[in-house]
Amino acid sequence: MVYETIIYEQEDGIAILTLNRPQQRNAISPQVGTEVDDVLDKVATDEEIKVLIVTGGTEVFSAGMDLKAGRVTGRRQSSIFSIVDGLAACEKPTIAAISGFALGGGCELAMACDLRIASNTAVFGFPEVSFGAMPGAGGTQRLPRLVGIAKAKEMIFTSDRIDAQEAYRIGLVNKVVPVESLMEEAKKLAQVLVSRSPVALKTVKRCINDGMQMDLATGLQYAKTAAGALGAARRASPQG
Repeated sequence: MVYETIIYEQEDGIAILTLNRPQQRNAISPQVGTEVDDVLDKVATDEEIKVLIVTGGTEVFSAGMDLKAGRVTGRRQSSIFSIVDGLAACEKPTIAAISGFALGGGCELAMACDLRIASNTAVFGFPEVSFGAMPGAGGTQRLPRLVGIAKAKEMIFTSDRIDAQEAYRIGLVNKVVPVESLMEEAKKLAQVLVSRSPVALKTVKRCINDGMQMDLATGLQYAKTAAGALGAARRASPQG
């Protein structure tokens, strides 16, 4: 597939997906959804890829759904659902490198990743309620799990925006870095993950994600079973 709305690169076990619609502030259109889906298929099936970085470059991460494109095609919501669900389902570690606006669906896209690094220029928010809508691609579910129920309600109810330092303080992002070193820091983190066991990372990610939907006792048993299977596989491998 020839990509027109994204840039896809691969280096040293790291896949880098860059949203590339600067004039539309990287708004998510049906075409973006189709192209990102294709990349996610590549990441899932290419054993050389260990980690995926998602970014919008240094100017803007994503201002959310492309409302104009949605009116034309009638597929506005399906595009953001496809991307967010696909990222959340990715078995390999994912890192969002965020600069500038990450609003509405853009913030939902970032939250679907496992880890988030923000530049000091990043701005987060959910404007939907201000025009009679709501975050529909995971904002009402993932945000409270990341920052707590009260803060999530405050952000979504008021549509207020927060800066990178506040996002770090409340646990929405893992780290804040200068904008000029955003991709360097994202790649540095990705390289750490590349050096780790991909099977162990996959297992741990599954246990954390699935365990969040379970009560504690069930989650502990689930993790115990997974740890036993991982240990058995390790002992049976040629590397020991």
